[in-house]
Amino acid sequence: MAASAGKTLWTLVAVLGLTACGEASAPAGDATLTTPVVAEREQSATAAPLGQTVWLKACATQKYVSADKNLGATAPLVANRDSAQGWEQFQVGDAGNDFISLRVLETGLYVSADPNAGGQVTGFRTAVGDWERFTWVPFPDGTVGLKAKSTGQYVSADMNQGASAPLYANRATAGCWESFSFGVVGGGEDRWVQIWSDEFDGTSVNTANWAPNTSVHVNNEQQQYTNSGDNISVSNGTLKLTARLQWNNGYPFTSGRLESAGKREFSHGRIEARIKMPVGAGLWPAFWLLGNDINSVGWPACGELDIMENVGYGDWVSGALHGPGYSGNTPINGRFYPSSSVSNWHVYRTEYSSSDIKWYIDGALVKTTTRTEVQRYGAWAYDKPMYIILNLAVGGGYPFGVNGASTPYYGVPQSTVDLVRNAPQTLEVDWVRAYQWR
Repeated sequence: MAASAGKTLWTLVAVLGLTACGEASAPAGDATLTTPVVAEREQSATAAPLGQTVWLKACATQKYVSADKNLGATAPLVANRDSAQGWEQFQVGDAGNDFISLRVLETGLYVSADPNAGGQVTGFRTAVGDWERFTWVPFPDGTVGLKAKSTGQYVSADMNQGASAPLYANRATAGCWESFSFGVVGGGEDRWVQIWSDEFDGTSVNTANWAPNTSVHVNNEQQQYTNSGDNISVSNGTLKLTARLQWNNGYPFTSGRLESAGKREFSHGRIEARIKMPVGAGLWPAFWLLGNDINSVGWPACGELDIMENVGYGDWVSGALHGPGYSGNTPINGRFYPSSSVSNWHVYRTEYSSSDIKWYIDGALVKTTTRTEVQRYGAWAYDKPMYIILNLAVGGGYPFGVNGASTPYYGVPQSTVDLVRNAPQTLEVDWVRAYQWR
């Protein structure tokens, strides 16, 4: 199992809505907010555009905020760019408890306000902690402020700090230096058309969509998949795949695996599911795709796109591609950090085209892999129909590689054996949906 897919074939650059601060030259000192000049279509609301990619323009300079890594990995963000390219685009994520995160589109790294550096705002952190959490503060004139959780202060583009207006989170109150207009990149006309879904609203698995696979024994996994209602069930609007500590066919655990092969298969598009998972080292839930030619060309030539995998840790999931020349311990992989524990509901999504594959969590882009990158290792294997797999494995090579447990079972420590003995552990799926771009 491995996971994810993306898509840059559909390059969307339409600006949905934007507001501009006053066009007057930058003030010599901090100034009160002025009535904005509305450019193009005014933003209908200034709530944080979660899951969207945005640019930010400083009121003080009327320039775009940039996280140009060429300025130095630890250099502060600056508000001095005439256009908004990759360095000047930020993905807005839900960081929990009404905080947001900002991820630099060009690098995939997070914006941070280190209190040990006077709140200097940088863009090189690999994960979201308190320094990477901000409050999105709407102002009456349609602009917004960013208040850093680390300092409790507003982010400022004070030109007295330098002509480039470096950003610091060090202001108790907000004036023009602390206000930013923003625009959403992408969007515009929504051309994603939903073509299929399973909402799991019934009382049993829809056999037009899924079939259990009980014959899979790979990766030194420690479960026997069954078609029993103890392992696969639908109730109260969700699919439940449940792992139990019970010997079956020589394996210490039973669990469930559903596949859409021969029933629902999808070429280039968008696949997503709303999922919550159990937490326990060695539990291995996954949401992934396989090429429908696996029976003729075999694995990994068929291509495997892992949208989401987890090996029992609450704070991260992973995604990967497996194909000819890049399978098993594939170099095309990544760890992603949802805004809260994986035991909470999150939407995991992939978009895949002939040119790239993208991974998203809760609408926020977390990784893009291009066709060119893949072909450094081997053939691109994603221009074909693929089918969906949902499963909950227990133990095996991937969990072992992370937790190092060899006893009592390979990839399963005693703590997880006790966990499953005390209460069977369940992967729960609210829905699965497929879209195509039209």
